[in-house]
Amino acid sequence: MAILTWFYHQRTLALQAETRSLAQESLDKAGFTFARADTLDNRLVISGFSVDEATAKAACAAVLDGVRERVGRPGVYTKIDCEGISYPGSAMVRSRLPTQPEISVPSSKKPALKSTQQAEVSCQSRLTEAGKSGTIRFEKGSSPILGGQEVLDRVAAVAKECSAFKIEIGGHTDTGGAADLNERLSQMRANTVRDFLISKGVPADQITAKGYGESQPIVNDFPNGKGDVPGQPDSSLREQNRRIEFKITSSN
Repeated sequence: MAILTWFYHQRTLALQAETRSLAQESLDKAGFTFARADTLDNRLVISGFSVDEATAKAACAAVLDGVRERVGRPGVYTKIDCEGISYPGSAMVRSRLPTQPEISVPSSKKPALKSTQQAEVSCQSRLTEAGKSGTIRFEKGSSPILGGQEVLDRVAAVAKECSAFKIEIGGHTDTGGAADLNERLSQMRANTVRDFLISKGVPADQITAKGYGESQPIVNDFPNGKGDVPGQPDSSLREQNRRIEFKITSSN
């Protein structure tokens, strides 16, 4: 029985990885490079920052079209969750986007964007790509930067080229430990990154820092529900939630 359970678990992981890769490929081919596909619990979660609600829905539709035949199959995903795609005006309360294959937007029909919107999409995509070009590391439980300065150099270069837009530096932690401590730690780390970017010539009034703590995990990093127990061993899941994200919030 144990062998069968292990085999089923491994097959599920493989099927989910294939579907997640297909979803990301669908987003990229359709031009929605601001969005990414991740796994949370038994859902395929699409997240990112869109210029408006219509573009967010179109990105979700591209995923639905790309993985339509896979969702709901045993061992894949129970649903597609597009609520992680935010857009101006949705930061506090995100409208629920379609999670069933009920909308059909041909991938060749991209939403018409005004020049400013196109610039915002381009800048957001470049910021996201720069932020993911390496790993920004901090001292354990503290905010001094231990590694990843080259990543921040790339982010600074993009920010200066995208000076028409304000950028939020979002700090995120794993879900281990006390939530209030994690929020303070993430704010400290976001502040450190902001100071670094300013030292590289990014205008101080262009960038803000916000610590989200453990409130926006991209994966369930304690599947056994022991995140509140001190001294839990580290894992790759926890590493995925510990991150710095760069998001355009408005135009200057």
